[in-house]
Formats: sequence, structure tokens, C-alpha cells
Amino acid sequence: MRTRTPELRPTVFETASLDDLIVKLGEFAAVKSSRANVRLQLSITTADRKQIKEYAEAGGIILIQRPGSIRVKASFPVVGTTVFDMTSDGRQFHVYLPTEDRFLTGANKVTTRSEKRVENVRPQHILEALMIDPPREDETIEFMRNDTYGLAAYHVVVLKKKDRRSLSRELWFDRAALKLVRQTIYEENGDLATDVWYSSWLEGSPPFPGVVRIDRPKDGYQLRVSVLEPGINQEIPPKDFVLEAPEGVTIEDVGAASEEALRKGGEE
Repeated sequence: MRTRTPELRPTVFETASLDDLIVKLGEFAAVKSSRANVRLQLSITTADRKQIKEYAEAGGIILIQRPGSIRVKASFPVVGTTVFDMTSDGRQFHVYLPTEDRFLTGANKVTTRSEKRVENVRPQHILEALMIDPPREDETIEFMRNDTYGLAAYHVVVLKKKDRRSLSRELWFDRAALKLVRQTIYEENGDLATDVWYSSWLEGSPPFPGVVRIDRPKDGYQLRVSVLEPGINQEIPPKDFVLEAPEGVTIEDVGAASEEALRKGGEE
């Protein structure tokens, strides 16, 4: 026989109104840019969901400029070998995989999933997780609900798309301290696209998360971002977001086939 201490739910919760939480979300808009030094830990889930492969932790830098520019570069410590370099301008993405001599490009709106899960990592997934938006112009605030997950209690702000009335995002505030701890982002069909968890919020204003865990279940990968220095609202030259394919590297338009299929589908 053995004994253990039971995990108990908190007995006292903080309470906020929907208006209170919208004010808190508005604080994130003060983050206009970020030049963050980070540590990146990528995990890949096999297609049968029976195994998770964790890659070695890499150092990196993430440059972000609202509304849609991002560059993420990761390299292994000590040897300095680049793992990947990727950018997005809000419309197009570019991903350079130097160890494979490949350069992937495509439209952000086109979803073309690869059986090689590492190829599904996209810069815009990281941007939407790190640069938390208040309710956007194309979103409507539906309501706030109280929810539980594990042993914690939450206030959840529910946002829907104005044009389709479909679920857009849910923002979860832990009622222990009224801090944002989770953001769930949905596809047009209502399926979960991105599940983001936030912790270790950095001191100071505006608010910025210290640890961000991004889960893309359909793409089969998880990415943990540990922020060492956020570099909030630093000036970033436009040229720093430019990524061109090195000479001789194969360039692949990973969205071309999907766009063709969508066009044919619309003609039928």
C-alpha cells in the first residue's frame, strides 16, 4: 500500500466580467513588434498517433511585425547549423530546410499537409500564437462561459466570424489569477486548427508570454517556444523579413496542387 496527496481544485476563484476580459485582451495590441531570442523544441506525432518524436532543442530568433510579417530562424547550439529559416508576409510563406537543400513556398490560405510532419511547420502558425489579437474586425464577441479543464477553472471568451457565424477563436483565462493561459483557433469548418497554451508570463507591460506551446493536431506537430528576451516593440528593418532561396536549392510551390484542385472543384 502507498499513500499520496490528492490534487485539489482551488476553492477560491477570481471573477471577471466579459467587459473586464475584453480590456485585458486589448492590452496585447500594444505589442507592435518583437525581436525575440528563443529556444525551440519541436515534437512530431506519427500518423497513427502512437509515437511522438522529439527533436533536439534549438536556439533561435523570432522577428515579428504586425500585422502579418514574421521570420523564424532556428539553429543547433554549439555547431550553429541552421535547422530551418522561414518567413511570411501575411500572404505568402517561405521555408528553407538547409539540411535537405529544399525551399518551400506557398500561400498562407492554402493548406497542403505533408506526410513528413516536419514540413507542415509554418511561420504564420507561430505568429498567430505569439501575437495575441484582441477581437478582430471580422470577429464578433459571442459570450463568455465558465469552464473547467483538469483541475483548473476558466473564464472563456468565445469569438465567431461575422460573415459565417462559425467559431473563430476561444480565449481561456485561468480564474486563479485571471491570466490568459490558452487560445484555441478554428478552421472555417469548425475543426480545431491550433491549440496554444501560455505560461510564465514575463514581467512588465505590455504583456508577453514566456513559454508558448503550440499544438497543430491535423499537421501532426507541437512546438514549444521559450522566450529568453522578447525584444518588444524594437524597430525591425523590412529587409530582415526577406528570405530568398540560395542558388542551386530546389524550390517547391507546395500550394500549387491544392489551388488547382480548388479551382477545378469550383467549376464542377
